[in-house]
Amino acid sequence: MQAAPYSSSGGDDGDDEAIFAEINITPLTDIFLVLLIIFMVVSSSMVEAEKASSQSTKGLQSERALQVQTPQGTGDSPLVPKDVVVSILPDGTLFVDSDETTMDALSDKLAAAKATGNITRVVIRGDQAATYDLIMKVIAKCRTAGLTDIALASRASH
Repeated sequence: MQAAPYSSSGGDDGDDEAIFAEINITPLTDIFLVLLIIFMVVSSSMVEAEKASSQSTKGLQSERALQVQTPQGTGDSPLVPKDVVVSILPDGTLFVDSDETTMDALSDKLAAAKATGNITRVVIRGDQAATYDLIMKVIAKCRTAGLTDIALASRASH
């Protein structure tokens, strides 16, 4: 008496359906894409929230000074503590370090800073939207104050 071969149907009803052994990964891919989109949205909103909270803790003047978008360039000289930074916003507002000033008072502020003897150079952070004429006027004011070591700030190009 021989044993019958093994039947995969598991029952005695005799249907010979094959076991479906493929895995459909389409739903899994859909889930991964949805999770990726969620993480991208959450991470960008967290960055914006962090930016807003850091700006709200600073004073109004330092917030304006950070709005300078310098043009791209290849600068290789870092700022040192003895540098005086003159920032020019797109609307023409001037800052000497973090103090707002006018074009008329710029020479006096720079001359007073030079009188302390602690200045190595003047770094001009002109916004890329600021006019060339305004930047040239600031350079002329620096020379009038007796400061001839002048550097123009730029962003590192990628």
